[in-house]
Amino acid sequence: MDWIDRYAYSNRLRFVHPGQKLGLALLVIALCLGLNEPQVGVLAAAWMTILAVAWAGLPLRVFGGAVLTEGFFLVFAVLSIAISIHTGSGRWPLAFSITPESLAAAQLPFTRALGSATAMAFLAFTTPMVDLLDLGRRAHVPVLLLDLATLIYRFIFVLLDSLQRMVIAQETRLGYANMRRSMNSAALVASRLLIDTYQRSRCLQTALESRGYTGDLRVLAAEYQRSRLIWAFMAALAASLFAAWRLA
Repeated sequence: MDWIDRYAYSNRLRFVHPGQKLGLALLVIALCLGLNEPQVGVLAAAWMTILAVAWAGLPLRVFGGAVLTEGFFLVFAVLSIAISIHTGSGRWPLAFSITPESLAAAQLPFTRALGSATAMAFLAFTTPMVDLLDLGRRAHVPVLLLDLATLIYRFIFVLLDSLQRMVIAQETRLGYANMRRSMNSAALVASRLLIDTYQRSRCLQTALESRGYTGDLRVLAAEYQRSRLIWAFMAALAASLFAAWRLA
């Protein structure tokens, strides 16, 4: 997850207004869900991949790998639609089969989800979490929700770092030499990570209170630039998706 955060801070669209990037992602999601054609989802995924690589400057291997990973999980998600279960004969009471009708039924939710997931990946790779939280503050999202999101996001990286250090320490002591020791080591990590989380949260609470925390985490807002080019991309993207929908 930290490598996504690194690209979010180093891409070419880092200082483009997060509201514009969020609007682009929401537009793609709305069109993928509203236009019920598989071609729309595929074209939307292609659009967002091209924008991420050519416009934001993200490596194709990195962004394409993230999209392929999402597509891999989506394939398993739609297997229940693609596989038909019916009464068998002989020794097997149930039979499984894949028909052209079931494949067609699974194709639409797969492409819709793929297009929407690619739009969210574009937003994640081009917009740091702090920018989205600042956008939520400007949109008058309740402060409690923003503070919870800030702390949860921060603790994800803290706990991942603690987990990595614990696992490395156990590996140096042959904690994963066999299956039995691996299970025991995993249980020790889980229990110790829970204690470490509690201790860190107490320390964080004490640190915030000592600095005058009153229920609102104030941070300096970044200076954003409004891109005129993004409006042209949004118009071209919407027009192409509507054309694919009409031609289907």
